[in-house]
Amino acid sequence: MLLRILTLIIALLVLPDVYIYFMYIRLWTRKWWLRTLWFLPSIGIAITAVLIMSSNDMKPEHQSWVSYFMFAFLAICGPKALFTVFDSIGHGINWLVTRGAKKCDDTECIFIRLMRIFGMALAILAFSILSFGYFIGRHHYVVHRQTFYFPDLPKQFDGYRIAQFSDMHIGTFRDGNEKDVRTIVNLINEQHCDAIMFTGDLVNHQSSELDGFRRDLSKLKAPDGVYAVMGNHDYSMYLRYPDEKDSHADVKELQRRVRSYGWTLLLNEHRILRRGSDSLVIAGVENDGRPPFPSLGNLPKTMKGLKRSCFTILLSHDPTAWQRKIVPQTNIQLTLSGHTHAGQFKMFGWSPVSHVYDEWSGAYTQGNQILNISDGIGAVMFPFRFGAWPEVNVITLRRGTPKK
Repeated sequence: MLLRILTLIIALLVLPDVYIYFMYIRLWTRKWWLRTLWFLPSIGIAITAVLIMSSNDMKPEHQSWVSYFMFAFLAICGPKALFTVFDSIGHGINWLVTRGAKKCDDTECIFIRLMRIFGMALAILAFSILSFGYFIGRHHYVVHRQTFYFPDLPKQFDGYRIAQFSDMHIGTFRDGNEKDVRTIVNLINEQHCDAIMFTGDLVNHQSSELDGFRRDLSKLKAPDGVYAVMGNHDYSMYLRYPDEKDSHADVKELQRRVRSYGWTLLLNEHRILRRGSDSLVIAGVENDGRPPFPSLGNLPKTMKGLKRSCFTILLSHDPTAWQRKIVPQTNIQLTLSGHTHAGQFKMFGWSPVSHVYDEWSGAYTQGNQILNISDGIGAVMFPFRFGAWPEVNVITLRRGTPKK
């Protein structure tokens, strides 16, 4: 896997560099040392990529360097790749029009000029979006308010409010932005909801990323408590351990820490909230994803002892479980998920992740069942957000049918 990623990184660095060198750099100067300077940034990034991947070094104190590398790589590679693609298209069209002639008149050369300008504009736009998302967008925390109607919601829970947050990936904040964790906790508490629900991926790789954040995370408070489930990143599946027992031990340590914050960690289990004669079930399954993600969810165990008609809010990190298991096997009214991050990029309602997941952002309805997918509040590997801003979801439950 790492070899394939490394090969892709080197290809994205080398191919645009070689193209731009032969098409432009060598024509602008004959000084060899100036020509050599063109390749130095890419050579430096390639060497860094080899060092990072060969060491498999994802220790919390070193994750900031991974973030810096990703920004440098995308800032250099992305714009050059976009320019190369469109500039080469312009030359290709011109070659077809001139049938391979080396020179063209003003009319024919317009293809090259237009595509060159378009490629340069896209490169500048890509760099601008990348810089904005890295320096500003990742800190642009928003509150997304939603109201869901259910005809079978118990009367005493009409108006019940939930603060959902997901995909914190706390290790990514260890690049000088640790204070953002306190900002997130304060933002959630300021919503004054009845319950707080976290839908998985608290860390990137291992439990030690939580070092230093106990005070802030323990301040999350709600009248009915804080509930959490585990996401794929919480299972120590992205690091190589000398012994598999070490991996299991780290998962247990993460679970211990979560409980020490005063959160209720739901591992294929449920809790019942009561108001007068009415009750509401909060259930949580372990991560239930498609390969290569862990599939540890057990719905029968989670719902054991409950009537099928009880009103249930289910926390399930991976949204693919909704269509695969939750809708076919249960009548669970509301499922809360995360996992997708909305690709950390959204523009005009589109994200690249929409080609991977059928349900990837916001609310989806099937019959009387609703799935809500949070865009998440953190970022994995590369701390970047554009359009898919880091969010807290405030959900209000209402008894009745949806209004048009």
